[in-house]
Amino acid sequence: MRHVTVENLVNYMDGLVSNVEKSALETHLTSCKDCTEVKQEFQSLMTGLREDSAFEPPADLVKWGVELFQPVMQPKAGGLRRFIASLVFDTFDQPALAGVRRVGAPPRQLLFRAGDVDVDVKIESMEANDRITLVGQVLSSATKFFDNTPVKLESHGIVRYRTRTNVVGEFSFDEVPKDTYHLSVDLPEGQITLFCVHRGNS
Repeated sequence: MRHVTVENLVNYMDGLVSNVEKSALETHLTSCKDCTEVKQEFQSLMTGLREDSAFEPPADLVKWGVELFQPVMQPKAGGLRRFIASLVFDTFDQPALAGVRRVGAPPRQLLFRAGDVDVDVKIESMEANDRITLVGQVLSSATKFFDNTPVKLESHGIVRYRTRTNVVGEFSFDEVPKDTYHLSVDLPEGQITLFCVHRGNS
């Protein structure tokens, strides 16, 4: 079983999955540290909200939770629009080619989309030092390139790495430690977030 999607995980925690789906998901969670970690993060949030009716979650946490399930958020007055990009292609979901042999894990290619903006990401895993190199390009259906655009890698609620795109919208994070990362791109139109662009040791 591949990693559990955020939507399936939340449905499971809300009791909205079938018995077969529940059994498969629970079996996966017993052997997948990364998905278990994501589940625990959601459980901590939900427990805090349920235990104390007077509990007021931080505004940033509320925004993150709402944006997770709404592709587009309208800005507050004077604020920045926020988008959650959808995963539209993943080489890990493609069948392996018969008769093709490789040494080591192949790079993972991902394509995320938010409106007319695509973010193409390639992740190469270095088993020798337990690190990954993540390269990508921000593209638009229009002819313009996203030059000098801020790109950030975040894990556990903290921005760990920052970079900027080059003249053709390309960016890279070289040999960063394996972790669960969310990637964000700050465009003039708003911020695009790629949720769980990489999970733990996968």
